Amino acid sequence: MYNITHHKRNNSIDIDEFSKALLISQICAVASAATSLRGQEDGRALDNRIIGGTQAVDGRYPYAVSLRDNLGHFCGGSLLAPNVVLSAAHCAQPGKLIKVVIGRHDLRDPNDGDEVNVQTQIPHPKYNQETTDNDFLILILDRDTVAPDARFIRINPNYVSGGTPVTTMGYGDTNPSDSVSALAPILMHTEVKTVSNDECKQSSGSVGGVEFFGISFGGYNASYQNMITDNMICARDNGEDSCQGDSGGPLVIRSDTGEDLQVGVVSWGFGCAHPNFPGVYARVSAQYDWIKEQVCDKSSSAPESFGCGGSTPITPQVSTQVTTPPTQGISTQVTQITTPPTQGVNFQGPESEGWIKIIEEDFTSAFGIFDQPPGTNSATHYVTAMERADVVRIHGGSSGVSKLESAELSLSGSPFEHYKIGFSVYTVSTLEQADDICLGYELNGGDIKGEKCWGSSVLAERRWYDDMSLQFAGESISSLKLSLRVDGDDSSDEALIDSVTVYGKASNTKHARSKSEEQQENLSSSAYTTHKSGILALVLLTVASFLFV
Repeated sequence: MYNITHHKRNNSIDIDEFSKALLISQICAVASAATSLRGQEDGRALDNRIIGGTQAVDGRYPYAVSLRDNLGHFCGGSLLAPNVVLSAAHCAQPGKLIKVVIGRHDLRDPNDGDEVNVQTQIPHPKYNQETTDNDFLILILDRDTVAPDARFIRINPNYVSGGTPVTTMGYGDTNPSDSVSALAPILMHTEVKTVSNDECKQSSGSVGGVEFFGISFGGYNASYQNMITDNMICARDNGEDSCQGDSGGPLVIRSDTGEDLQVGVVSWGFGCAHPNFPGVYARVSAQYDWIKEQVCDKSSSAPESFGCGGSTPITPQVSTQVTTPPTQGISTQVTQITTPPTQGVNFQGPESEGWIKIIEEDFTSAFGIFDQPPGTNSATHYVTAMERADVVRIHGGSSGVSKLESAELSLSGSPFEHYKIGFSVYTVSTLEQADDICLGYELNGGDIKGEKCWGSSVLAERRWYDDMSLQFAGESISSLKLSLRVDGDDSSDEALIDSVTVYGKASNTKHARSKSEEQQENLSSSAYTTHKSGILALVLLTVASFLFV
């Protein structure tokens, strides 16, 4: 990305300098278009759900499973018993048929592993959708798995302290340069380190956004303060993390005997591999007794490690563990997300008709700018769906109305007076006459609102529509909030979103007028010079004639 210096006049961007910048950015965009890869940022691939990870050896994690619905893989999990799987409560889909895929290394291969229907979904009784506290889900399968290479993971009853090496895993694309049709969702893994809860709670910073002319656009401030509970464990490493596509998957530690022990369940976090925000996992030791109770009560054949029937549980030792948790009280109050100060966002390059791409959310890092506190949105992220990578499904809202809202994005100091919001949508269910898909926006904290809806007359077919957009004009816009809504009349109404893009365009009226005036001045100056030259020539001719007479 090119950094272009500019001069300020009355705290506004000089339009002449801005025009030069646009010209330079157009040249740069043409030069870089051939090598631009979707899902990359600063040269780092983001298409892998395990950020910074590598492909796992086939069979290395025989307890890792995939949760699938009619669209594909949406969450991970771990096999605890022949018919019991542990996942995250926010992955639950009450009333819907979901399957667990066991022993499948490559999700493209339907002949690999064992697909088993889920009979019962049991979220933790104290799961809090607003805070994601107690994010545990037990899945009871309708039969025992017959996957030949499947193995059960032991869960760890002991508290794990900060600084402990752990491993997280999930499915992703091994080659971010592949086309959508060539995606290969392979099981990936990466090693991170746990962070103490006290340190994790201090995490804060700006999420999202890019920088243009030293001005920040499209980001928001966030903090983990008052959001980390005793039922959570944090982990991170430089450039490595788990992402939303791995929700429900296991976080494991290697015991002294070399056996894997599960210490966490992938739960939530701001961004992926964000330098300021560790990934947050549900802490298994905090709810070990509840998990054990479910396995002992509902498993067809509970493993001996759980000690069901009064026997002593078998737990391999881990030398780096601390067995006594801290005794500090934890608040579960959710910290509100606020608009960040104006520093940082990158305009992605010029588009046709003079539009400049301000923000592009293609969901390669899960929900991206639509990351919101749990319970805000009715949406699920998919690694692949309907032949496209990184797709968000808007569904499951109350009375058929489901939504996807962004954080409040900073536009302070924007040089633009015209804006355009575009998105790609797939109508999963056939829209009825009363159903709509709506795109809305709020400016300056809700002072100005707008919305455009499309119904069955426009979205008549079940396919991708890539040219949906609305435009609006406005000056002195400090913030923007986006919303996508499926406005249906029953629970089957839903849609897929592949990308959302915000464009800006500066008004060239004033600039064109100044150019016109400048041209008129040049013409006047030229005419005046010609007139003076003519008079001087006439005088010289007259003088010469007089001298030679």
